[in-house]
Amino acid sequence: MCQIWRMKSSATLALILFPLVLCAGPITQKPLDEFVIYDIPVASKSGTTTIMFPSEISGLYAKSVAVQEQENAGFLISFTPGNFYFSIRALKPDAEDHLTVIFNRKAYVLHLKASDKPFYNVTFYKDQRTGKGGGRVAIVPERLLSLMDRAKAYPLFVQNHPDALAGVLHVSPEIANYYDNFTVRIRDVWRFEEEDTLIFRLELENTSDSAIYYKPQDLAVRLDERIYTQSLADASGVMPPKSITPAFFAITGNGNGGRNHLAPDNKWNVLVVRAESQPLTGDFK
Repeated sequence: MCQIWRMKSSATLALILFPLVLCAGPITQKPLDEFVIYDIPVASKSGTTTIMFPSEISGLYAKSVAVQEQENAGFLISFTPGNFYFSIRALKPDAEDHLTVIFNRKAYVLHLKASDKPFYNVTFYKDQRTGKGGGRVAIVPERLLSLMDRAKAYPLFVQNHPDALAGVLHVSPEIANYYDNFTVRIRDVWRFEEEDTLIFRLELENTSDSAIYYKPQDLAVRLDERIYTQSLADASGVMPPKSITPAFFAITGNGNGGRNHLAPDNKWNVLVVRAESQPLTGDFK
């Protein structure tokens, strides 16, 4: 982690208070887990992002977070020692930093990034199901299907029910992976933070005069030297001649029972395994 900047004393912090914005925009809840780096889109153009913990916060540390506007500050923070919450807003459109929160003798890392679609209220809670601050929750197939349905209907949610997308990050990376006679284009990637799941929307373009068959159950992504296999796929397994066909698939966790902590805006490489003939099973693998 980069060098951190220690915040000033309580006398200085107590003088600078921002009004709380508890419900002016997306509201989300996150289970506490000291092994997770939380992505927090921070308000910049209007309002502030308020972050709440279960009880008193012991300390805050960052590099470009300040209690008053200054040239090298990316974020402006309001925190009174002894409180369980603080408010923060971005001073620059490209502001980005990591803020470490000391709570209950543990350090929690928040990845702050200025955003036009921020969280206005983030509440961290202790996950009673795991007996600790939080951790990987087993995801049943029905829940994965629900996430995929939400991803498919994302434009409708954005227009009519934006609050239902709290905790969901979305990017349209327009990444192309080239294979012999076909191209895989990543059109959308969604991250569902609570479920530690990413949903990919692909377009498979077959430029040849023959059908190309592939194995939906073997869809995967490679990131650096690590391969993440699908936890659910909605794909036909065939690319007709001279066609563009859609495909969706999800990755959940890191494959070893832990969280993957993957942001949706990585440089993904989609892995597609060819098949000799069209699969006989249904779309979902």
